[in-house]
Amino acid sequence: MRTLLVVLMLVVATTFTTAGQLGALEAIQKAEALDGRAGFLGGSPQKGIGSSDELWQQTVGQVLSQPLWTTRDAYDSGHVLMVPLHTAFVAGDEEAIRAFEILFARFSRQEMPEGQLNQVQWLYLVSRYIALKVEFERPFTSADRYLVTRLANHLVARWRHLPSFQWERYPFVGAKARLDFVLSSEAPTSPSYYRAVIDYELFLFAIAADIRYVIDKGGQGLDIDIDGDTRATLDEILQYAVRVLRARGEFTEEGGWLFQRGIWTDHPDFRYSGHVELVPGLSPKKRPNVAEDSSHAHRWPLWLRSFYRALSACEDRALVAAVFEGFAQQFVTRVAVWDDELGYLRLNNFMDGWNGIYRYRYSTVGANDLLGYGPYMLSGILGESWYPFLGGPVQELYQRYSGSYPLPPEAIALYVGPNTTRERNPLYTWPDYFTNGFAELVARQSWFLSERYPPDLSGPCRVWMPVVQSQAVR
Repeated sequence: MRTLLVVLMLVVATTFTTAGQLGALEAIQKAEALDGRAGFLGGSPQKGIGSSDELWQQTVGQVLSQPLWTTRDAYDSGHVLMVPLHTAFVAGDEEAIRAFEILFARFSRQEMPEGQLNQVQWLYLVSRYIALKVEFERPFTSADRYLVTRLANHLVARWRHLPSFQWERYPFVGAKARLDFVLSSEAPTSPSYYRAVIDYELFLFAIAADIRYVIDKGGQGLDIDIDGDTRATLDEILQYAVRVLRARGEFTEEGGWLFQRGIWTDHPDFRYSGHVELVPGLSPKKRPNVAEDSSHAHRWPLWLRSFYRALSACEDRALVAAVFEGFAQQFVTRVAVWDDELGYLRLNNFMDGWNGIYRYRYSTVGANDLLGYGPYMLSGILGESWYPFLGGPVQELYQRYSGSYPLPPEAIALYVGPNTTRERNPLYTWPDYFTNGFAELVARQSWFLSERYPPDLSGPCRVWMPVVQSQAVR
């Protein structure tokens, strides 16, 4: 059986490279030369991924004509459309790029959805679109230029002036004030999650990174008017992103990386995580050092790529590169599980490899006998995740995942789990999403991106450590 080679981790270094590390780098380069990219995976993944394909027209093409910035659709669209958006640019799919361009031009004249998390989830999709325009040297429209200014101003307001949620107290005035509190020694330690850095703030970091990248790489030529105070605020947000990575991330002995381990122990979503069997009448059973769940952590690969492009200080870029490689190592060795006998990909529920129960009796869990997410039941996130942006370490996993469609009924049942009672766009609604062609298209595109859109984490601030064999494919 073919094994997957991944990079163990990165080490910050500015002055030297050991002979062993040079040998590892030469081995990586030789492997890349031998694999022939598509040939290594047994054929090109490009077939059937673009706007000329009927599957795209019935799924992405249909949904892009809708007002996806609504409260119902903004959150899901931010997840589901991220892979199709990047595929359009990487593949040079003119019709698909134009469809996204029209979508965001329509949004530029509309109000934001309700809810802070809905807003930033949607706006990160917008900021990625704008950053891809710069990265692939595509001409800006007047709507694109307006969106840069609109997002920059939105970030300033969120960072400094608008309410920022905190449990059991009035909101902080601005996200900066909340982060200053939760990162300080004054933050409460009980319940544990009262000092958590939350997804909303991580999205602010990523959006700020994209806008800073756009201003730096194309600002003058694109005639984008961003004043000095706004630029300073974007830089400040980016420095908080680095600060959070240093304060809340940790590298494991095996070369992986975990974020905020133990922070969520007391949260209702994690309160039953010590159990590994999903049955009625469970009592809380916490895990003191519980890691993030694999359904939310999927955002890290793209967030980190946004951070890296925007940062300029060598030590900051080296940190982000090391975190990225550590996260990739963690995912392929502890989270992703391929079983030849089953023939479909599964994920352990938590990023440390633990496979306990998540969200037992959660408010939006469907009215059925499952009661929560049992072992492997967060695997459905594969249908819309950003793990493909890890690149090389997940190429073989995504080839196999793409090839598992159409999914067998038992895989769909596992992926859907207890489902959700939250209203969704008909094209996004589970379990139909896994049979209407949408998840299958995203799977094909995910394989394509894992191979054709590798992370650019090059630079003088880092050296490679020896590669190790992945335990994910077995």
